[in-house]
Order: sequence, then C-alpha cells, then structure tokens
Amino acid sequence: MAAGSILNNISAINASRTLGVTQSGLEKTIQRLTTGARINKASDDAAGLAISNRLGADIRVSAQARRNAYDGIAYLQVGDGALEEVTALLTRAAELTQQAATGTISASNREAINLEFKVITDAINNVAANATFNATTIFVTDKLEVAVAGYEKIAITIGTMTFNLSGHDVKTVSGADTAAKYIDQALQSVSMQRASIGSSQQSLNTLANTLGIQVENFTAASSQIKDANIADEVISLTKFQILTQSGTSALGQSNQAAQSILGLIR
Repeated sequence: MAAGSILNNISAINASRTLGVTQSGLEKTIQRLTTGARINKASDDAAGLAISNRLGADIRVSAQARRNAYDGIAYLQVGDGALEEVTALLTRAAELTQQAATGTISASNREAINLEFKVITDAINNVAANATFNATTIFVTDKLEVAVAGYEKIAITIGTMTFNLSGHDVKTVSGADTAAKYIDQALQSVSMQRASIGSSQQSLNTLANTLGIQVENFTAASSQIKDANIADEVISLTKFQILTQSGTSALGQSNQAAQSILGLIR
C-alpha cells in the first residue's frame, strides 16, 4: 500500500468495512435478544430453519392428536356414566322382580310393584335413546374413529343396548320370574359393555400420555435449534459494542491521518 496516498485512504476503507461487519453482528445480536430466537430469517440458518419448521408442525399435530384422544376419553366417559345409571336401574328392577315373585304378596301388591317397574323400564329406554356427545348418539353400532397421530386412527365403540324391557311386567309370579332372567342377562350385557369402555379408555389414556411426551420432546428439539442462547448473546452484545466503539475511533484516526497529508503541501 502506498504511504501517504491522497487518492485512496486504504486504512479508512478497511476500518469502514470492518465497522460495517461489526454493526451487522450487533444488529443481529440485538434482534436475537429482542425476539429470543436464534433464527429470525432463513439466512441465519437455512437448514436449522427447515428442521425447526418441520418440528413446529409435528408439535402442533401431536398436540391436536392428544386433544383428540382426550375427546375420545370424554366420549367414553359419557357412555360409561349412562351405563352406570342403567346398572342402577336394572338392579332396582331385579329387586322388584324378586319382590313380585314371592307368593306372600297379593295381586294388588304386584300391580303397585309393576307401576314402578314400568317407570324403570321407560327410564332405561330413555337413557339409550337420549345419551349423546357433541350431537352424536352414544349407543350406536357404528365405530367412532379417533385421529391420534398422522394418519393413524383408533376405532372405539360403545355399542347398542341389546335389551328392551318394554315387553315384560311383574303383574304375575311367572311374569316376574321371566323378567328376572331377562334382567340378569341385561346386567351381564351392561357389565361387558362397561368393561370394553374401560379397556378403550385405558388405551386412549396411554396414547394421550405418549403424545404428551412426544410434544415435550419435539418442543425441546425445536428449542435447541431455534431459540437464542441468552448468555452467549449477552457476551456477543458486549463484544460488538466494544468493537463498534473502537472501530468508530479507528475510522476517525484513519481520516485524521489522511488530513495530515495536506499539511505537507501547505
């Protein structure tokens, strides 16, 4: 480099270029500290951005799948609650058939017992017809599919009530005996339905827990890639602030050196 050139102040050009690089680094550091993100645009880390975007989508899909699983559990809980009430009603109906089957009561007594028996059978039928979840009838033959992850779906079903007590009464001993056998079968059917519901709930609970862990792991991985390390950025901020100050001073000194050349021609 030619000493004392008045055409090109190379030291000032170098100081200006270096100062520009320093200021760019300072701006990037301030942006990271402001947003909390290490990657704020594609040029910061193109590969990292692509990976974090994919992980971001995975996080949201898995979180929704977990909510779907909990919705499925809620659906099954509604069905189980209805069947719990049916179990109580059937148990009372069985008690009434036992009372009506004994020979120590009169026909008028059985008529009174039958009135309650009919109320119970009507209530059971109403439960079967009116139990719904989000406008969906609970006791149907169709299976309900719960989307739990990607394209995977879990089929759950409660099933219909395969019994109807409308054709039975306890007005006579024989009628009470027949109704008692039918109610016993109904109780067994309800018990099997509730066992199936419990198994499905357990499966969905396990799946929901797994999805929760998956969301946590995806979030941690995304954070490692995209989030700024605040401690490192604070160090960088201090460094760039010092470099900016020293670079500005150096640029001023370079310009003063060029001005000194003029003193030679005065």
